[in-house]
Amino acid sequence: MSDAELPEPVERRLQRLWAEAAERGGPMPSELALASSLEISRPAVREALVRLEERGFIHRRKGADTAVNSSLLGIPARFEQRLESAELIAAMGRTPSVRLVTAEIGEVTLDEAREHDVSPRRSVLRTTKVWSADDEPVLVARDVVPVLARTDLADLDPAAPMPELARALVGEQVGWELVWPGADGLSEEEAGLTGRAVGEPAMTLDATGISRSGTVCYWTREVHLRGAFRYALVRRADW
Repeated sequence: MSDAELPEPVERRLQRLWAEAAERGGPMPSELALASSLEISRPAVREALVRLEERGFIHRRKGADTAVNSSLLGIPARFEQRLESAELIAAMGRTPSVRLVTAEIGEVTLDEAREHDVSPRRSVLRTTKVWSADDEPVLVARDVVPVLARTDLADLDPAAPMPELARALVGEQVGWELVWPGADGLSEEEAGLTGRAVGEPAMTLDATGISRSGTVCYWTREVHLRGAFRYALVRRADW
């Protein structure tokens, strides 16, 4: 079954209903009503609502309506939520495009092998991509994916989304991503790729994708140009 034929996740369907409730300024429908409209069991609805609550979309209290956090309607980018670059740019109401600058098969370095618990001399795919929003460069990504599975590299599109490359080259699905945010000035190479000034401040995200079995599926360094994105962190406040 292809990805296009897979059923849409319950949480994503609930998120659309959350958006409708947030836009009208009312509470979420009851669990019973949600189970009926989505044609799924109440336990499945309850589990998905727990995940939405953990992410700050709703607030539930026993014996009361499920309150909706409508302030999230204006937040396209969240630190604790992983979006592909194309989805992130589209969420800002702009048209995404990507330019593949480099793509090559090489060997993992000793420093990478120690940091990411990968065997030395392991083959990896290294890519450099520049993402644009309405043809304006906004993000530089340097991605590294270990080659662990039997894959015909000739049939691989190095510009494909990271989860797709990880499934093809590692043979596993990414379950978590560890992210370390930082800040740095643009290097000469990054400035040349984006048309910005050398040393201009930028936000950096160093991320490692981990499968549910603990396998490192990729590591990446993203350079987000100043003014391109506005990130938020949503925390539940039970004071």
